[in-house]
This record gives sequence, structure tokens and C-alpha cells, in this order.
Amino acid sequence: MGPMADAQTQPANGLVQVPTSRAVLAYVRPGTDWYKYRTILIDGLRIPTTIREGAGKGKSTRFRESYVLRDADVAALQSDYDKAMRDALGKAGYTFVTTPGAETLVIAAQVVDLRLNAPAESSRLSYSSRGRVYSRGAGSVSVGAVLADGATWQVLAQIGARSYSADVWQINNSTTNRAEARRAFNKWARALSDRLVEKRTAGR
Repeated sequence: MGPMADAQTQPANGLVQVPTSRAVLAYVRPGTDWYKYRTILIDGLRIPTTIREGAGKGKSTRFRESYVLRDADVAALQSDYDKAMRDALGKAGYTFVTTPGAETLVIAAQVVDLRLNAPAESSRLSYSSRGRVYSRGAGSVSVGAVLADGATWQVLAQIGARSYSADVWQINNSTTNRAEARRAFNKWARALSDRLVEKRTAGR
């Protein structure tokens, strides 16, 4: 069973809360040798069915409109997340593996909340007539994760869910929404990378 077996709502046994609300790592395992981790295994971003189907919670729809993410939408989000992580962590000096070892840090992330400010573009009544929809950003996405040792699968840290959303009025379509999701993932990945570098440097 992988590291995501630990629920995002409760810290894994032995983890201690980081004493600042601004910390990227909400809980960490005391005594962890962060310096030894040189490689990264990125577990694919998980987007549960309940999240896919609840993206429009509280929103009203018209005939045939839908807030449910399609398989293609999920695949695009997962691809953008993977690229953001590889870019940020690669620049920090980590290399990537598909088989974990003693020097591997496993990162398993999950979307824990997703809100869309407009129905999926392909389902809108105005889609066939190229009608435009404007909204204050695409919506918001909250991501949480656990970090585990590649050899033992012991959870070393748990990252509290962070929500990212834009606050500007703009056209709402698949292109702008995906660009906004990329910005969110890039910001999340850079914050995680900076924190890991900080802890790795402190362990020298």
C-alpha cells in the first residue's frame, strides 16, 4: 500500500506539526535525514471521482451543462502537475526514477478540493455558437500530499492542502483554465522544492 494510504485530514503516526501556518510541510517526522534523498519518484496526481463530480458544488446549470471533469480534463491536469514538479525539482538538483531506492523520496499528491467557476466549455449551451463566458478566474484547486521514504514507504512528511485561485475577471474557456491550473501547479511545486532544499541544506 502506497503513502497515500495516510489520509490528508489526519497526520501519519510519528509526524509532528511544523510550528508555522506558512510552512509548506505541515507535519514532518523528527530526525529525518533529508540530505540523503537525491532522487524523486513522482506518484501521479490523484483526482478522486468525488472531486471530479463535485467541481461545481453550489453552482446552478442549464440544460446539458456540466461541471464534471472528463477523462481528458483529468489527464491534462495530471500532465501539467507532472511537468511542474519535474521542472521545479529538477532545477533544485534532484533526478527522477521510476523504481524507488534508499535515496529516493516518493511524492504522492492528491487534489482534495476543486471548484470551477463555469461549466465545462464543451457542455455550455453557448458553445456551438462560440458564445463567451467571463468569470473571476477559473475557480480554485487545493492540493495535499505525503512524502515517503522510497525503501521503507514510511511517511516522512505531510503537506497541508493549499488552495490557489485567480482573482481577475477574464474569459473562461479551456485554454485560459488550463493556463491557470498550470500556474497553480507551478507555484505549488516551487514552494515544495524550496522547502525541500531548505531542509536538505540544513542537514549537511
